[in-house]
Amino acid sequence: MSDSSGNSSLTWKPHPGPQELALRTVVAELLFGGSRGPGKTDAGIVWMMKPMAFPRYRGLVIRKNADDLRDWLDRARFMYAASGGEVIGNPAEIRWPSGAKIRTGHLKDDNAYEKYQGHEYQRVLIEELTQIPTEERYLKLLSSCRSTVDGLDARAFNTSNPGGRGHGWVKKRFVTVAPPNTKYVDPVTGRTRMFIPGKVTDNPTLMTKDPGYLHFLDGLPEPLRSAWRDGNWDVFEGAYFTEFDRQYHVYNPAEVKILPSWPRFRSIDWGFTSPMAGYWHAVGPDQHIYTYREYYETEKHDAIAAQEVASLTSESEDIRYTIGDPQSFPVKIEHWNQGKMVSVKRSDVWAENGIPMIMGNSARVDGWSRMRDYLRVRDYMGGKSAWWHISSQCVNLIEELSTAYHSKRNVEDIAADCVDHGLEATRLGLMSRPPLWKDKPETMTMLEAAEKQAEREEESKPHKLGAF
Repeated sequence: MSDSSGNSSLTWKPHPGPQELALRTVVAELLFGGSRGPGKTDAGIVWMMKPMAFPRYRGLVIRKNADDLRDWLDRARFMYAASGGEVIGNPAEIRWPSGAKIRTGHLKDDNAYEKYQGHEYQRVLIEELTQIPTEERYLKLLSSCRSTVDGLDARAFNTSNPGGRGHGWVKKRFVTVAPPNTKYVDPVTGRTRMFIPGKVTDNPTLMTKDPGYLHFLDGLPEPLRSAWRDGNWDVFEGAYFTEFDRQYHVYNPAEVKILPSWPRFRSIDWGFTSPMAGYWHAVGPDQHIYTYREYYETEKHDAIAAQEVASLTSESEDIRYTIGDPQSFPVKIEHWNQGKMVSVKRSDVWAENGIPMIMGNSARVDGWSRMRDYLRVRDYMGGKSAWWHISSQCVNLIEELSTAYHSKRNVEDIAADCVDHGLEATRLGLMSRPPLWKDKPETMTMLEAAEKQAEREEESKPHKLGAF
């Protein structure tokens, strides 16, 4: 085998650390990702040739586009030459004297995600995984990763840096599901997967031969530097909430005491097939908002969801009001009531089940701006602090804040294909609060006004709905 410089007289050896670990780890799905330069591509090339002695071995390599695939083939041609591997054909294949083959493809094909279904590939390598926009498309590719060859199991090897359209689902599937370098067993499928982080400093060859590359990464603007230099999956190019930083915004509920005297409110974004997201917030000193509880459920009918939200709220919590999505207020739903099906306003169903709501402000761009303002870190009491603090138990909200990205059509908005149910709910909540630019915000004014509005709406109802 040759080294990455093309010298076929030298034996390639993995660097100790992440690269070596990636090559000896046995899992169904592996992600070797992080910063630029830890040797991800070389590791993938070597990993793909390991089963070359099996005559029936078939591998598949997927890259973003034809140019990227051409670069990969140029490197693979040198590294495979010493073992008898030959690159031929168009689309290119790598063939060994044993009969083993590796086929190649790219994601610019119109039918890229369906064309391999029905095929069998015992090894699948996907470079730059976050270029795949949805997990569903990844799973379509993965469906071809299977084996009927004795002694050869089916595995997928993925590489990626943070960023790209698929950043959110890749992070959720690999990065946050388990600690780094730890096997995760999917409770539904039983399949194993692992995330192995790598940094440019894990590549001694690059550090020796091109030390200026590290300085180049150090000089990048944020958040690109954190993503490419440090492999930080909480920030990436195109991220919408660049202000979000777990250090300042996420707290351990065991270490923060929310006092009974702090007024509280809830905010809810309705959903059924998509998640229904609800959050509990407390207003601390100097307008600091503490989001301390999350409700994130699918396929819950309104009456059941309202009852569950009510049951999660103790009598000691001073809930002043609940903000709801204004688009759901005029909606009428069919409901079985007193022996017949009736059409009832959704907001009335919630009120009858213990959650009277008031309509929130649905302005998206203004709402995202309000959220970013509360996320911004400021000087406070001799230190640094944001004005919005989120319990570590609000896992879906934290995930959405760290993965939302800009819309290409309107850079001031979040992209339409972002997962944003928690974001929508908290946007409604923070839009009910005073903007932070006010010199002397009157903390209780909004709370008292909302409470009075809720009382007026309750009193104006012509009749009760009765028991459900």
